[in-house]
Amino acid sequence: MDATQILHEFATAESMPVDAIRAARENRAAVAPAFVQAVEQFVAGEDADADALFLVFHLLGEWREKSAYRPLAALLRLPDDELEDVLGDATAQTSHRVMAAVFDGDPAPLHAIIRDPDANDIVRSRMCEALAMVTLRGGLPREETAAFLRACFDELAPQGESFLWNGWQNAIAMLGLVELVPLVRQAFDRGLIPSDLLSFEDFAEELDRVRAGRPAPEWHGDREFEPFGDTIEELSSWALLPGEDEDAGDGDERVLWSADDGPAVNPYRDVGRNDPCPCGSGKKFKKCCLGKVEAKAREAAAAARFRADADVDDTFPYDDDDLGSPMAAYDPLVEPDPDRWLALEEDEALRLVKAYHRRAGIDIPGADMHAIIHLVIENQIAEGDALPVRRKLDALVDEGLDRHEAIHAIGSVLMIHLREMMSEAPADKAALDAYFAKLDKLTGESWRREFS
Repeated sequence: MDATQILHEFATAESMPVDAIRAARENRAAVAPAFVQAVEQFVAGEDADADALFLVFHLLGEWREKSAYRPLAALLRLPDDELEDVLGDATAQTSHRVMAAVFDGDPAPLHAIIRDPDANDIVRSRMCEALAMVTLRGGLPREETAAFLRACFDELAPQGESFLWNGWQNAIAMLGLVELVPLVRQAFDRGLIPSDLLSFEDFAEELDRVRAGRPAPEWHGDREFEPFGDTIEELSSWALLPGEDEDAGDGDERVLWSADDGPAVNPYRDVGRNDPCPCGSGKKFKKCCLGKVEAKAREAAAAARFRADADVDDTFPYDDDDLGSPMAAYDPLVEPDPDRWLALEEDEALRLVKAYHRRAGIDIPGADMHAIIHLVIENQIAEGDALPVRRKLDALVDEGLDRHEAIHAIGSVLMIHLREMMSEAPADKAALDAYFAKLDKLTGESWRREFS
């Protein structure tokens, strides 16, 4: 089959079109451009069969087709009714995974969807999570994504309750962005995040789990935050294609498949997708509240399972009201509370430093000595204005280093000074003064020049 025949099979199939999908895979080099063109034509309002695009969307994700990234981003910004006709439940269930799969390194298209007040709020929410997914996989610098999510707090519309904010807070938890916790707390206090989905305590527990490196809870599912995979395998259990109602009986809409068992029962049998929406808007259920109802039900169930299954401590170690709690994790990009840090036993502090580097996949020769340098510098920073180290750290960050890089820069001075101390054995006070004098001369440019 050529691309035209495959698209026709996708648009007219009454069961999973396995043969057409396999034909597309076998001829991917020729078919992928035709698939991208079909998406572009539909977005442009040209003659294109929306019924074929559901499988097109997912196959492009399966293939990691980067040329599809921008066309699919444009597709996701279409009005709700047009997007519903193409993707249906995939807007909530797989859109983030497909976009993470086709990501080409430029976050601008994802940013544009998230910022677009006219885009579907569920899609905007999912794109926040897609942004976190590609960041976790190394596709974007963590600091860049953190800066975007920080700016979102003031810039996004609506500045009221919206499902959009659920994805925003989850992206922050996924990335372990402790520095944004105060903003998330404000978001909950202001009612931006629907209260029937989760609470600030749920967010705090998930962030704590991420920071401590504990396994994901069951409600995540096996693939919830992985790029989209095998189309046949992943979609074979789906009951209905977008826009289709097995009870419609009008000939315009058709049942899709449950690959092994035939058509599945519509779970919204009492309120058909083409029935008037129960909210009284006058629109069809599928054009109005169906997506929101399904998303809220999924999220509420997920939150309940998380609360029941999570194996976490009762206290959230980053709560400003609980400074006496021991630290659960360390991240050099985020300044630890000085009192908590200094209260740690030395062995525990070193363990946390080494655990961070393992989680981050940073393999450093001499890991023990590296951790000791982190410990010494964090101790000096925690002393505040009593020592010049905090001021130097702030100056290096102002020059453009991130906090971890700034610690390494200060550490380079400390290591050189320690070598000199061992060879010269100067008096204690003189040694400390010499170290601070060298530190005073350190700049971000000089560190980059010597160690980059």
